[in-house]
Amino acid sequence: MVKPDLEEAAEQLKKAVSTKEFIALVCMCEADYVGRARSFLEKGERLIIVKEDTSFLIHRPSGLEPVNWQPPPNYIGVTVSQDHIVLTVKRMRKPEKVVVRIHCVKSIFSGRLEDKGGFQMYLSEKEISEILRRHPELVEEGFRVTSSEAKEKTGVVDIVGVDANNRRTIVEIKKDKAGLEAVRQLSRYARSIGPGVRVMLLAPGVTKEAERMLRRNGMEFRRISMFDLTRILMREDGVEKSVLTRYL
Repeated sequence: MVKPDLEEAAEQLKKAVSTKEFIALVCMCEADYVGRARSFLEKGERLIIVKEDTSFLIHRPSGLEPVNWQPPPNYIGVTVSQDHIVLTVKRMRKPEKVVVRIHCVKSIFSGRLEDKGGFQMYLSEKEISEILRRHPELVEEGFRVTSSEAKEKTGVVDIVGVDANNRRTIVEIKKDKAGLEAVRQLSRYARSIGPGVRVMLLAPGVTKEAERMLRRNGMEFRRISMFDLTRILMREDGVEKSVLTRYL
């Protein structure tokens, strides 16, 4: 709906909130946040989003991050005053709320969004290695990195370290599901380094044949989460910093 009056917009908002529909609202608004701190957002034109799970965000005309937000679950209320709509978003599990006063609506959309598509994240093996070097506990508790991209006679080992028992450990990283060739590569590294070394393959997944070959050769498989690694990378790059600071 484009340029509805306040009564029309309020009715659509009430209906969408009651049926938990996705809402996108472009409007002139101001917002009061009360919770761990207190903030007031002065009047301006912004995009308000309410998702089907009651996630709530206010975006300004520029910038990546929302200026106000509430993670789900929320209670959402809509009331109409003489010259504005009051949208109250109150967290159910914490004493936090945002009260938005909407003075003018440019456009409003509400409805169900269908999204069954998968989401794939891609990191290079070098990026994964760098993250694990900074966060060796992701390999396992007590693990310490002694070198990365260590050159051996048969190639370059992604990570060399010692485990909690001070046993030398080599780690090979694969960004995709690992197969037999990855295990053969790891076996060559292990033979080059010599006996007594612990050998580990890190990947998002492994084929059954590769897993059997690992066990036969006394080598280990550790599953890595590309989602967790990407979140760490984003957080360290500052993309999620202000959002994560408030809720994690």
